Amino acid sequence: MFRTETVRCLAARLDWKRLLDIGCGDGSISLQLLTPESHMTLLDLSASMVALAKEKIPQTLTNNVIVHNENFMTVLLDSAPFDLVITVGVLAHVDSPDTFLAKIRQNLRPGGNLIIEFTDSRHLVGRVGRFMGLLKEIVAPPKYQTNKVCYTDLVPLFEKHHLELVSKFRYSRIPLPGLDKIISNGLHYWLTRLIFNHCGNNTNASLGNEYICLLTAK
Repeated sequence: MFRTETVRCLAARLDWKRLLDIGCGDGSISLQLLTPESHMTLLDLSASMVALAKEKIPQTLTNNVIVHNENFMTVLLDSAPFDLVITVGVLAHVDSPDTFLAKIRQNLRPGGNLIIEFTDSRHLVGRVGRFMGLLKEIVAPPKYQTNKVCYTDLVPLFEKHHLELVSKFRYSRIPLPGLDKIISNGLHYWLTRLIFNHCGNNTNASLGNEYICLLTAK
């Protein structure tokens, strides 16, 4: 919920017509931004997620959306650069954040924008979350491993690929396993909002290990 509304808030500040969503999932985050004047390319490795995204496209706007069930690092995209690239929850799953950001920059026009979400693995909340995750993995081993990215490692990569940081929003989920079985999603959202507010007025940001960054291609 925080990801969806933060992306909506950030995108509303921007002037764009062509959007690329890398790791689109079911399309909920990017398709909320679709208008008759815009065009979107949605991309995800999961065939089931791609199918769900296709179902969410309004029938009157099907010609405005292209959906790829492919890997961003190998997919052949339209040669025209994008005005806005969104990638949420993907950075931890790529082989090389450096190479990943390089390809994003290649597909982003000068002056275009990138909205990227990731978890800072070195933050205290992230460390607690990983510890809880390790306990959970004893019972249910993960299907895949993730990268341990962190904000301080990414900043020089942003600069290397001529991506200027415009703003960042930080928040954290409460790192307690099984919490969703104790309190409702609505209450969890309310507590998170109470602590961190929103991207226009981010309070207690130092407590947040989840980053949603807005960058501009120089």
